[in-house]
Parts: sequence; C-alpha cells; structure tokens
Amino acid sequence: MSKRLFFLTLLFAVGARAAVNKRPKDDLARYRTEVTELGARLSTLEKEIGSKNDVYLSSLEQIRQFEADVKLYRDEVRKVQDDVAASQTENKKILQNYLVESENESTEAWQKRVHLELLKQAQVKLENKKSELLSFQEKVVEFDAKLLSLRKTEEELAAVIKELEARRKIAQELYALKVEDKKKFESSVVKKTITTRLAAVKKELSLAPFVQPKPDRLFVKPVDDYLAYTASPKGVTFKYQSVQPVKAAGKGRVVFAGDLASYGQVLLIDHGNDLRTVLLGKMDLRVKKNDTVADGDVMAYTVKDSKDAQNLYFEVRKKNTAQNTILWLELNGVSKI
Repeated sequence: MSKRLFFLTLLFAVGARAAVNKRPKDDLARYRTEVTELGARLSTLEKEIGSKNDVYLSSLEQIRQFEADVKLYRDEVRKVQDDVAASQTENKKILQNYLVESENESTEAWQKRVHLELLKQAQVKLENKKSELLSFQEKVVEFDAKLLSLRKTEEELAAVIKELEARRKIAQELYALKVEDKKKFESSVVKKTITTRLAAVKKELSLAPFVQPKPDRLFVKPVDDYLAYTASPKGVTFKYQSVQPVKAAGKGRVVFAGDLASYGQVLLIDHGNDLRTVLLGKMDLRVKKNDTVADGDVMAYTVKDSKDAQNLYFEVRKKNTAQNTILWLELNGVSKI
C-alpha cells in the first residue's frame, strides 16, 4: 500500500469516527432547538391569551356600564312620559277654562288674556317635555345600538379566546412530549458517554499494575466479643450484644474523651507520626484527655441499653484523613474478621 493510499484511508477512518461521535450531539442540539422553539411559541400564545383576556374583561366592563346607563335613560324616559301625560291633561283643563271664559259675556278682557297666556305657557311646557322625551328616547336607541355592538364584540372575543385556549392546549401537549423526548435522548447520550468513559478507565486500570498500599503499622481490635462487623472504605463497625472492655488499639495519648454532638461518646487517641484512631459509640468512659494508654489498655466499657445489638465504630486516620481501616488491623485480627 502506498503512503498516499494509507493516509487517505486513515483520514477516512478519522472522519467517519468524528461523524459518528458528532451525530448524537447534532441530534441533541436539534432536540434542544425544537424544545426552545415550542417553548417560545407557547409563551407567545400565553401572552396573546393574556392580552385578549384583558380586552375581553374591558369589554365586559363597558357592557356593564352601558347597561347601567341604558337603564338610567329608560327610567328617565318613563318619568318624562308621565310628565308629558300630566302636561297634556293640564293643557286640556286650561283650554276648557279658556273656552268657557270666552263664551261668557261677563268675562272681562283681561281675564281672557290671562287664560290665553296660561294656555300658551302650558303649551310651551308641553313642547319642552316632548322635546326632552324625544332626546331621552334617541339616547336610549343610541345606547341600545352601542350595547348590541359591544355584545357582538364580546362574543367574538370569547370565540377567539376559546380558539387560542385550544391551540395552547395542543402546544402544551407537544411541548411536554418534546421535553420528555429530549430528556430521554439526553439520558441515553449521558449513558453512552459514561459507558465509553468507564470502558476507557477499565482498560487503563487493566493495563496498569495494581499496587496494594501498605499501612505504616498494625493495630489491635478494640473489642473481642462481637457478633459481626461491617468494613467500609474508611472505618470498621463492630456489632456487639454484651457489655465488654473497649481496648486501646495501640500505644498513644488520649486527645479527646467525651460526648460529641449527636455521635455519642467519642475517644480520639494520638499514636504519633500523624496517626490517630477514633472510637465512636455508646461507652462508659474510663479515661480522660491527656491520659497515656498502652496496647490493650481498657479505656471504656460498652453499654447495652436495649435488646437490639449495638454498634461500635473504629477508624484509623493519617494526617487527619480516614484510611481503609481494615488494612491497618493486625494479621490475627484480619483473619478473625
């Protein structure tokens, strides 16, 4: 194979791998774009519905005001109609009186003029009332037309809002589905990424030589009569049922002995060289701060205050960092545990 062909083949392979690696990112970007667009569309619908609702409420308020005005004018029309009827009755009486006085030869001329003047005034009053009645009737007709227009607008707005609500419901359902699809795709991408990284780490670990860290020294177990134990990456928890001595894991000095928040009784022993051991649980303490202890010295007794098994936690710390404690226990302790 020529060098040119080799390099072309290599470039094709790299390009193909890049395309494969790029495809999930492109798909994820597409999902995110679609979700963003749907969210923007939904937000626009929400704003449009809010705007239409404001106009709708304003229209309802106008209708309420016009209905009140129409009622007021109708009441005035009825009142003026009553006034016109009363004026017409009054005019008839005045006219009758005037005719009677005119036929009576004994009636003085000035009396006739007075009745005629009263008749004219009554007629003017009647015409004014009729004009006022006509004005109120025209106002009622005008307000009725305006009210009809407002009600038509209110019906149209209600129909538009109903349509927008239906569109919003569809948009919300589409948005929820698209968000769910995006989450699923993101989860699959994350899983693939984690799987790829784990495979690479496992490969590196399988090729790298495993070196078991060795402890600086070994300690004895704090208790002998225990039912079981639980070893974590940091400490060891001994489960016990009886009252028994709690022993020093090695020679050292007590730097703390007492209660610590909600942890119960705590013993902290400094063994030098940045090494310390910690005991935590229900204990009857027999040592105090600054006491010196040797390997196996009794520092406390376990407390049994219930039928259930109790726990005693033991931890080795180096430079104030918890160690894998079980590796620091002496060989016969490890074999028994």
